[in-house]
Amino acid sequence: MPDSSPQPTQPSTTGFGHSPRRIAVEIGILVGGGALLIGGLLWFARGLSGWAADWLPLGFDAAIGQSAWETTTPAAKRCTNPQTLAYVEKLTAPLLQANASSFEFQFAVADDPSVNAFALPGGFVTINMGLLRRADTGEEIAAVLAHELAHVDRRHGTQRVLRQLGTVALISLVFGGGDFHAPAELAGGLAGSAYDREQEAEADAVGLETLERAGIDPSGMARFFERVSGEPGALVPEFLSTHPDPGDRAVVAAQAAASASPSQKLAAPGDLECH
Repeated sequence: MPDSSPQPTQPSTTGFGHSPRRIAVEIGILVGGGALLIGGLLWFARGLSGWAADWLPLGFDAAIGQSAWETTTPAAKRCTNPQTLAYVEKLTAPLLQANASSFEFQFAVADDPSVNAFALPGGFVTINMGLLRRADTGEEIAAVLAHELAHVDRRHGTQRVLRQLGTVALISLVFGGGDFHAPAELAGGLAGSAYDREQEAEADAVGLETLERAGIDPSGMARFFERVSGEPGALVPEFLSTHPDPGDRAVVAAQAAASASPSQKLAAPGDLECH
């Protein structure tokens, strides 16, 4: 007689179980969730870095900028020719007067053939001899410098340093002080890296406003961007890598220059020497 008692329920053999398909789905969920978490943290750190930069005293910028400047542009690398230094000071004087900045800017000319200039947090600006020799007019150099001054005033470098430090370290710096060694090392990396598109666009806009207030023809910015984007050469890539999309930015600068009324003419660099 057959056994009519209830039989134990057998595990289902349908569905994913521990099949390769289930494992792949679980891994996909973990990877996707991890990516969303990392993206969220990066977004949060980006927003928090801008907020923190507004709250940090200006002395923070100066502390990390000066330390980084001593590394990126040491005394042995700086040009000492008094005529070259005087020329740069003459170009920057109207910019600083029109800028009304909270920072005290310092300038140095580096014995470097690459076509580049960079500004570190706190107002420490380096102009390479390669840029001075590559520019045709004083207005072109002034345009590059006005752009770099804007990065400092808008604290773009400081924001990037805070963003790279990470959220926990950032909060510690804001509320509990902290060691400036790591931020200074990160600031030194700004000399050879690009700002994001939003920061570059803002520096262009503020730089153009500075040129107009100073009475300097803003078309120099357009001409310089056109030159470095249109003439290939061994010295061009570094400037392009740290100042992306020069073609589009040249158009914007040219449009701004169309309505400008420059009141002064800047001297061309001529044959400047480093030493």
